[in-house]
Formats: sequence, C-alpha cells, structure tokens
Amino acid sequence: MEEIVSNWAIVELMGHKVVAGLVSKSEMLGAPLLRVDVPATSAYPEFTQQYGPSSIYCVTFVSEEVARRAAEANKTNPVSVYVPDLITREQLDEIIGGYASQIKRLNMQLRSGKDEDGDGEQSEGI
Repeated sequence: MEEIVSNWAIVELMGHKVVAGLVSKSEMLGAPLLRVDVPATSAYPEFTQQYGPSSIYCVTFVSEEVARRAAEANKTNPVSVYVPDLITREQLDEIIGGYASQIKRLNMQLRSGKDEDGDGEQSEGI
C-alpha cells in the first residue's frame, strides 16, 4: 500500500487563485489530483478541494504556521458561484412596456418630423 505523504503548502492556480493548506496526492476516476485541505479561517470553515495538474502553476512548500497565515490572509471561499440578479415576471413586463412606449413615441416623432424638443430641428450627431 502506498504511503500518503502530506505537506503544508501555498498553491497557485489558474485564474489567479491561491489556496494554502495541507496538500497530498489524491486520485479520482483514474486521474491524479492534488488534494488541498484548507484550514478554517475567521471567514470560512475548513474545507477540502482537489485540483488537476494542468490547473496548478506553482506549489510552494512552507511551514504549517505560514500556510495557516496565508489561508487566513486569503480567506478563500470554498464555494464560489455566480448567480445573476434576477427580476420577477412583473418587473420584466414593466421594463418591456416602458421600451414599447418609448419606441412608439419615437416613431410618432419621426413621422411628424419633430425631434424630442418638438422644434423640428435635429440635434448634432444625428
């Protein structure tokens, strides 16, 4: 049986992400991975993440104290998900109605030959 070796390190990853913790070799679905056990910080509880070799730029082996300080300084969020601000159907209908009204008003002005000021002269740049 292979002995599991672990060391404290700071790991630099693709996307300018830096994690610090106890690193060891792992394998999932037949592929080698770097396992990083990130210690708890004042912002997040401890967590474990695994990274493939192609996403790793640099591994710097450090003392446990340095790794814990780096983890605290980085405060890496264990789960980072982008969720856009969503609007309700009613808000969407209101926005669409506003645009429809604006288009109707502009079309009427084009037909009458008047600009937004109502003086019939077009502004510069139009």
